[in-house]
Amino acid sequence: MGAWGIKNFENDTACDWLVDFENNSDIKILEDIFNQILEEKEFIDDEESFITLAFLELIAIKFKLIETELEVNIHFTLSYGLIEKVLLASEKIVFFEDHSELRELWIESDDYEQWKNYQLFLIKSVRDYSSNHNIQSSKETLFSKDTNFRLPPDWNKS
Repeated sequence: MGAWGIKNFENDTACDWLVDFENNSDIKILEDIFNQILEEKEFIDDEESFITLAFLELIAIKFKLIETELEVNIHFTLSYGLIEKVLLASEKIVFFEDHSELRELWIESDDYEQWKNYQLFLIKSVRDYSSNHNIQSSKETLFSKDTNFRLPPDWNKS
């Protein structure tokens, strides 16, 4: 799988995607990936899943919902519709009944529950932030806003 941790930028595919996205932050490519996942009825590929969950984490980083040592200097306009698509696609990756390749890889590891809980934390945090800040304008640039949400240090402790 090429992962060294449960966070979405702790794998090779997501890091490679981030470099590509820094050079060409084409939202249309991402929308196509999200649409493909949402329309899928049988099999969700792991590469598209890595990218989707990486973008979810990138949104959380830009909204300052989580702290990271990752340096991210990407500027792009983000719409409410795109946020909803990444949230729905992320939920499908985590819960798809048929075959989510990435989820199955994590199920085989000892860290599955931590990985799943981290994804659910990101989904809830981004959804709450976008709801609480009434983000609905497709022209609004969202990254100048701040919030008090932070990933608690013991988020993965029972």
